[in-house]
Amino acid sequence: MSRDPLNRQRSRLVFGVFIIVVGLFALLDNLHVFDSRLVQPFWPLVFVAMGALRLSQNDGHAKHYIFGVALMVVGTGMTLNNLGLIHFQWRDLWPVALILVGLNVLTRGFTRGTDGQPLPRPRPGQRDERFEHGTSIDASAMMSGIVLKNDSQEFTGGEINAVMGAVEIDLRQAAIATEAVLHLSVIMGGVEIRVPREWSVSVNGTPMLGGIEDKTAPPMAPGKRLIIEGSVIMGGVEITN
Repeated sequence: MSRDPLNRQRSRLVFGVFIIVVGLFALLDNLHVFDSRLVQPFWPLVFVAMGALRLSQNDGHAKHYIFGVALMVVGTGMTLNNLGLIHFQWRDLWPVALILVGLNVLTRGFTRGTDGQPLPRPRPGQRDERFEHGTSIDASAMMSGIVLKNDSQEFTGGEINAVMGAVEIDLRQAAIATEAVLHLSVIMGGVEIRVPREWSVSVNGTPMLGGIEDKTAPPMAPGKRLIIEGSVIMGGVEITN
């Protein structure tokens, strides 16, 4: 099931304020009123804010809790590293990826898919591949990969999260009544969405140091529409047929 509208508004608020603040400091720097280099070390705090927002939603999903905590840890670590209070290189932190993947496998063993059936555990070294039939999707990839196919004939949308991970969504066998909404949260990750040729696509997402590219062919008779919403930070989203 997709997120509550209030939660989506909060996400937009955090991301919108961040963009406004960045633009304001850039403007003041260009006008030689303020040296933006003084605040550059603090830009990863946006990850902390997004993680705290995810925790405040309290939707009961363990993987969303882990997702929020990971965002806060990454943002805090990057900020402290920028300030010189701690020192690390990304290659030193590769064991963290194993820890997160392990936690993801454990929590997935105690959760169920949108069709009410237990989600299968991926084997080590393989991508998580799912074939679902529920009316909505919920896919989260953190330093991992997910391939999800959905053939619901009453598809309504869902949620996709990718942090330094890859998500592939195949909806070519699905159908919608008139409109469906997918909410994205992509940070240093990639998302590929395949849709039927009779669907039109409307992109309302906000990319920052990233992009959302719609490569679908316009349908001959528009009537069914997929709306893409959310934020993309240093990542990419591609929609194809």
